[in-house]
Amino acid sequence: MKKLFFTILIFCLGSKISFACDLTFVNFGDKPDKFLENQFALPIKDDFNGETIIIPSNVVCPNNKSIENTMIEYLFVDNQLVLITLRRAYVNDTAIMDFTMNKYGKFNLPKGKSKKDWFGSHTWEIGNNLILYVRADTEVGPAEVLEISNVLYLQKLYDWRGKVAEWSESQQ
Repeated sequence: MKKLFFTILIFCLGSKISFACDLTFVNFGDKPDKFLENQFALPIKDDFNGETIIIPSNVVCPNNKSIENTMIEYLFVDNQLVLITLRRAYVNDTAIMDFTMNKYGKFNLPKGKSKKDWFGSHTWEIGNNLILYVRADTEVGPAEVLEISNVLYLQKLYDWRGKVAEWSESQQ
């Protein structure tokens, strides 16, 4: 009986931690319908069949104070979710790195480098999801980016990015 109780307790605690910030409450391939009634969602359509919905992290992750002041972007191409991006810039911390390592797995930094002094990228493949974490040093301070995509929708994402790049180059 104690073993059963302990197992249920661990399951509940584990579930609570994982649901504390469920970035994929919208599944890859889904339509943006779940955002229609959210007053904090900011939809931005483009000319390439894309729509980015920007939403503050405290709406999606209300119990995760460490990534407050982080914007979450959901990119839909042809009305299907293809990319989730977290962006955090000009804050001298490693909140996105910590969040990413806790959610997707730790990675080794070079010996002697602290998290705040490390700049670079790391990728994971978990099931069909591809995770990319980047920490960059910019002119105005550090920036962190976390991208989550899905192998089933990569071609659609690549095609969209190609169209955006082609248009961007034509504007120069």
